[in-house]
Amino acid sequence: MQSNDRELLEGCLRRDSKAQAALYHQYKGRFFGICRRYAQSREDAEDLLQDAFVKIFLNLNELRSAEQMSAWIRRVVVNVCIDYYHKKVSLTNIEEIPDIPTGNWENDNVISQMSNQELLMAVNELPDGARVVFNLFVIDGFSHQEISEKLNITEGTSKSQLFFAKKILRKKLEEMGVRA
Repeated sequence: MQSNDRELLEGCLRRDSKAQAALYHQYKGRFFGICRRYAQSREDAEDLLQDAFVKIFLNLNELRSAEQMSAWIRRVVVNVCIDYYHKKVSLTNIEEIPDIPTGNWENDNVISQMSNQELLMAVNELPDGARVVFNLFVIDGFSHQEISEKLNITEGTSKSQLFFAKKILRKKLEEMGVRA
């Protein structure tokens, strides 16, 4: 927790514009990265971040303590990104990919071999369904059950989209000359 989170929270709850600006500037960089992973463009990511902070400021009274601020803001940002997909991207076309090999493919190290920039570029090139499932599972730590509930898809579809995303990322690594 930042040492001044408590003061920022109290100021924001009083609708102090300086406290709101300070809160925004303190957290915008960290959470823009989340928006960028989900968005189809930088402009969409900026819109998502703005929408998230509007929601944050309107609902700060739900935050129980300043110690939870970062985690709470992260949850709001991820939920705004999921809402974006529900509105902008057709998830109804996400299908389970047949013939998924069995095995422990969820714990492979494809991602660890990519730099942050390479990963962002590669993830942004994934098809919409694979990108959102990949982000929710690998980066944001949701379970397949949670993903299926958030996206209104089956757990099998979530698993197959994750496998599909990792397959594409593995191919991109091979194209870059890295053995996955």
